[in-house]
Amino acid sequence: MGVPEANRILVVDDEASLRYFLAEELEEQGYQVTGAATGLEALAQLKQQAVDLAIVDLQMPGLNGLELMAQMQALPDPPAVMMLTAHATLQVSIEAMRRGCSDFLLKPYDVDELLQAVQRVLAGRSQKLQQRQAAHLLAQSLGVREGDQALPAPDIIGDAGSVSTGLGLPGLSLAVETMTVSKDGRVLNLTPTEFRLLVILLKRPNVPHTFQALAEVVHNQPVDALQARDLLKSHLARLRQKLGQAPDGSDYIVNVRGVGYKIGSGS
Repeated sequence: MGVPEANRILVVDDEASLRYFLAEELEEQGYQVTGAATGLEALAQLKQQAVDLAIVDLQMPGLNGLELMAQMQALPDPPAVMMLTAHATLQVSIEAMRRGCSDFLLKPYDVDELLQAVQRVLAGRSQKLQQRQAAHLLAQSLGVREGDQALPAPDIIGDAGSVSTGLGLPGLSLAVETMTVSKDGRVLNLTPTEFRLLVILLKRPNVPHTFQALAEVVHNQPVDALQARDLLKSHLARLRQKLGQAPDGSDYIVNVRGVGYKIGSGS
């Protein structure tokens, strides 16, 4: 099982033996593991160093598991949370989910089931972080400040945060809030980078965007002009392939020889 080096796990349980054996099993899989005997001790550790996942016991002296989950969600970088308990009820499970818990296991736990749940929860957290970063980069690209509710360029993006077929993209519909594109009612599987590139092209549909400018959108940093075309090529090729052709048979995105790309004149 491949585990990224950065995956840090905090085990919070007042049973020292459980913390020890759980840490041993997780460390064998390559995770970095620390332990805390109480909720207050866990909070103190989290304020010193963020972790990717907290495995939290429900019944603990002082702060119980649910109270700890609520306080963890107020941290600047809250971890994903799994609940490990011998006293699960439907009501407790629902409340745990409301407080940010992604999964729970019953004591005594099965090791393989635990490891699968850990991997599943961490994968979900990683996906959410990637989506958040992509949304942040998209907002930066469009000149939107953090916390703004609406995106500018009303000639492209409507009040509902979408681009309709009447705004220069026949057959396509863009939903900015969910970062999705549909063609004739079918959702296209665009990556966050591909979506950002499409939106940037739409900001100035009749103006070619240089290879360098688009490559800097992809990498979110200055890019050498000589390397820009190679850095951009695979992203644009996949985006153009996924979009296909407009109803009139023309390409949505066209290459402007020696310059870059723009939205096609027939789109």
